[in-house]
Amino acid sequence: MMKKIGIGLGVLIVAIGVAVFVLVGNLGKIVKGGIEGVGSELMGVPVQVTSVDLKLKDGSGQISGMSIGNPAGYSSANVFQMDVIRLGLSLKSLGGQPIVINDFTIASPVVNLEVKENGSSNLQAIMDNMEKNSAKADEKAAAEQPKAEGAPEDEPVRVAFKKLSITGVTVNVKKEGPEPQNETVVIPDIILSDVGGAKGLTPAEIGSVIFGEIIASSMKNALEQKLTEEIEKAAGGLMDSLKKKLGADKDK
Repeated sequence: MMKKIGIGLGVLIVAIGVAVFVLVGNLGKIVKGGIEGVGSELMGVPVQVTSVDLKLKDGSGQISGMSIGNPAGYSSANVFQMDVIRLGLSLKSLGGQPIVINDFTIASPVVNLEVKENGSSNLQAIMDNMEKNSAKADEKAAAEQPKAEGAPEDEPVRVAFKKLSITGVTVNVKKEGPEPQNETVVIPDIILSDVGGAKGLTPAEIGSVIFGEIIASSMKNALEQKLTEEIEKAAGGLMDSLKKKLGADKDK
């Protein structure tokens, strides 16, 4: 009897080992699906990722080929394109709440800012979508993510960033109308520290902070270039609402 139990336990251990191996081997695919699913829910447009490479042994990772589709009514295929996102994890924070990312860098993103004659823009549309869809995006994340130790059942994993960098941002500005205009603006690097604080941010809050910072800087620098009156209209109100939202998120 004991021999049969021993064999049974041995088979169980092997099965668990295989399951863990498969999970770790496919972790990149799991994370990729999460980014695309929650990101698309939050922004109301398709979010796609070419690949995710996580090395849990040394706490490093890279997300390659991330793109965010343009809202309906705009001509560019994407509103954002990011070739490489690099991150360094605090391994001791894994499984807890929040997960701590020591260093998170978005390198050389391209923003396609499109402004219509009435002053509306694709960036405003994305921000409106994030505001409207944030609760649903967090619900989706909570349902699909592994549960963090001590976290409520209905709460997604929260993330805190020790350092968050967005470098080499290029903004392609396109203005519609009788006198169309196309310009390229390069904006200064964005470096943020201790984003999320002790509590951390939910996936929707992370999206608001990261893309809110990119959008705010894009609009600010487009204004500084004095590109057009229409762009001034597009920035009106958006900058104030972004400042309030970003300030609220950073205080969490």
